[in-house]
Amino acid sequence: MKHFTAIKDKKNNFSELTSTTKIFHKNQLVVHVKYGIGRYIGLCTLNTNGVIAEYCILMYADQAKLYVPVTSIDLIYSYNPITSSEVPLHTLSSKKWLLERNKTKKKIYDVAVQLIDNRSHRILRKGFSFKKNILQYENFCNQCSYLITDDQKKSVQEIISDMMKPVPMDRLLCGDVGFGKTEIAMRAAFIALDNHKQVALLVPTTLLAQQHYKTFKNRFSKYSYNINTYSRFTSTKKELLIKYKIKNGQINILIGTHKILSKNLIWKNLGLLIIDEEHRFGVHHKEIIKRLYINIDVLTLTATPIPRTLHMSSLGIRDLSIISTPPKKRLTIKTFVQKFNSKTVRKAVLKELKRGGQIYYIYNKIKNIEYKKKYLSKLIPEARIQISHGKMHRKDLYNIMCDFLKKSFDILLSTTIIDTGIHISNVNTMIIEHADQFGLSQLHQLRGRIGRSTRQAYAFFFISNRIKINKKAEKRLNLIKSFTSLGAGFILSTYDSEIRGVGELLGKNQSGHINTIGIELYKKFLNNAINTITKNKDTTALSELHLNNMHVDIQLHVSAILPESYINDINIRLMFYKKISRINNNKKLKAVKNKIYHLFGKLPKYAENLFLLTIIKIMSSKIGIKKIQFSFTKIYIFFYKKNILNINWLYEKIIKNPQYWKLSTDKLSYSKSFNDDQKSLLWVKKFLYDILKSY
Repeated sequence: MKHFTAIKDKKNNFSELTSTTKIFHKNQLVVHVKYGIGRYIGLCTLNTNGVIAEYCILMYADQAKLYVPVTSIDLIYSYNPITSSEVPLHTLSSKKWLLERNKTKKKIYDVAVQLIDNRSHRILRKGFSFKKNILQYENFCNQCSYLITDDQKKSVQEIISDMMKPVPMDRLLCGDVGFGKTEIAMRAAFIALDNHKQVALLVPTTLLAQQHYKTFKNRFSKYSYNINTYSRFTSTKKELLIKYKIKNGQINILIGTHKILSKNLIWKNLGLLIIDEEHRFGVHHKEIIKRLYINIDVLTLTATPIPRTLHMSSLGIRDLSIISTPPKKRLTIKTFVQKFNSKTVRKAVLKELKRGGQIYYIYNKIKNIEYKKKYLSKLIPEARIQISHGKMHRKDLYNIMCDFLKKSFDILLSTTIIDTGIHISNVNTMIIEHADQFGLSQLHQLRGRIGRSTRQAYAFFFISNRIKINKKAEKRLNLIKSFTSLGAGFILSTYDSEIRGVGELLGKNQSGHINTIGIELYKKFLNNAINTITKNKDTTALSELHLNNMHVDIQLHVSAILPESYINDINIRLMFYKKISRINNNKKLKAVKNKIYHLFGKLPKYAENLFLLTIIKIMSSKIGIKKIQFSFTKIYIFFYKKNILNINWLYEKIIKNPQYWKLSTDKLSYSKSFNDDQKSLLWVKKFLYDILKSY
C-alpha cells in the first residue's frame, strides 16, 4: 500500500517538479561549460571495476561522444538558439569553444557592471518616504468586497514597505489574470493619495483605461479624490483642462495610455506611477519612463512578464512580488490546439449559446475581418455577431463593448484588442485562428479573458490546415496546451524567456552573446558576475573562483546514483539529478532528499552516497577546493589560489600526524585506506567541516 501511494504521489507531483526543473529531451541541443554545444542522447549506467555510475551521453561533431557523470550534470545547460539557422556542433578536440566562452564571459561581466551601476544610481536617488496612516488605510481595505489571499497580503506588505523607504520603488507585481493585481495597485494608490501625492496609471489601450477608470471610481467612491482619463481620443478642450488640473494638483489619479508620458504634462506632486501590462509598451516608452519619472515610485503589473523584465527580477536587479493563489471557485480553462475545423467551431459556439454564454472569436487580420463575419454568419446562423478592432472610432468600439456586456449579441469577432484587461464573466469560450502567429505571453493573455466565473471555460487554438508551422510556434502551442493551471503565467514566462531570449537588458542587443553560449548559460554567467561584483566590490577583474564557475571535480570512485530499481522513470531521475546538481546549500539539499524519500521510500546506499557527494561539493565550493581525488591509499585535495584554508590550523594538524599528511603548493594529500564507500565520503565530509570550522 505504501509503495502504491508513493507511485500515485509521484505522478501527481511530477508536473509540479518539472515546472521549476526542466529536463533534457532526447536529441536536444545542450551546452557543456568545458566542451561547448552538443546534442543530448540519453542516460546510461556503467560498471567500472565495481563502481556503478550513471552518465549523460552527449554527441559532438564527427559523431564523437562525451560521457558526463551525473555528478557533473551541473556543467550541462539547455541550449536554445535565438536564430532559426542551423547550429553546428562543436568539435571535442578544438579550443574554439573555450576562446568563445571566455570572450563572451568578459562581455557579460561588462553587462553586469552596467546593470549594477544602473541599480546603484536608482538607490542613490532620493525618493519620497510615504507614511502609512494605519486607521485610514484599514478603513480603505475594509471597503474591499472580498477577502484578499495570503499572496496578495504579502505583495501589499512588500509594496508598502518599498514606498516607505527613501529610495524610489521599482517593483514588478506578477499575478495571473483575475488574481487581484488591481486591488493591490489601488491600495498602493491610496497610500500615495493619503500622503497628498498624485498617481498616474499607464495602460496600453483606451478600452482598458475606461475599465480601470470605472474600477477606481467605484473603489474610491467614498472619497473625494478626482479621477480622470487621458488618451489620444481626449478632446482638445478636455486635454487643456486636464493639463491645467494636473499642474495645479486638482486631479489626484490620472488613468491613460502613453499620452501620460508626454513631457507637456506637468505634475504638481506625482508620487506613484503604476504601469499595467508592461509587455505592451516598447523600449521607446520605457526610456521615456526612466527619464521622466526618475525620482518617483514605480509599480508594474503583469500576468506574463516579458523575458527581459523576468530576467532582471531573477537577478535581483528589479524587485519582484508574485501572486500565485487563484480566486476561490475558479476552474482551469480547458485548452485545445488543433488544425482549423469548421465543424468544431460550430459545435463549440452552439454549446456555449445553449448555456446562455458568449464567445470571443479572435481573428487578427483587419482587412479580411468582414469576410470572416460573413463566413461565420453562414456557418452559425443562430449566432448574432459583431466586429471590433483597433482602427474603429473609440465611441463605436466603446458602444460595441457595452452592447456585448449587455448580451445584445453572442460572438465578438475581434482582433487582439481584447487581450488586456477586458473582464466579461459571461464569455467562457474563446476561438483563436492562426494561433501559431501569436507569442506565448499573448496567447496566455488572450486565454485569460475567459474563465472569470465559476463556469467551465474552453479555449480553442486553431492552426492552418495548409501551412506547416515552425518549431518555435509548435513549442509555444505545446506549452500553452500543457500549462493550463491557474497561475501558470509566471511559469510560461520562464519558458518564454528561453524561446525568445532575455532581450535587450540595457537597450543594447545581447543576442550575439546569448546565441554563442545559449540563454541558460548566459543567465548563469551573468548571475555569477553580479555575485562576484556585489560580494567582492571588485569591478575591475573577474575573480578566479567565478571564472571557473566554482566547479569542484570529485573523483572518489564511489557508486553514487539514483538506482533505476529505486526510480525507474528516466525523466524523473534526470530531473532530480539536475535539481541536486544546482543546489548550493545544505538546507535545500535536505528538502530535496526529503521529497525523494516521501515519493519513493527509504534511500538505498548509492542514493545516500549521491547526497554525501553533493554535500562535499557544496562545502568544497565554499572553501575554494578545485578537485578531490582518491588514488589507491591516498586522498588528494587540490585548491584554487583563492581559498579560505587556515594554514596555521592545517600545519598543526600535519605536525601531529606527519606520517599521514603531505602539503605542496596547490594540493594536500592524506594517506589512508577505506574498505567502504560511505566511510571515505564521511571522512572527507568531516575534514571539510573542520576546515570551515577553523576559518
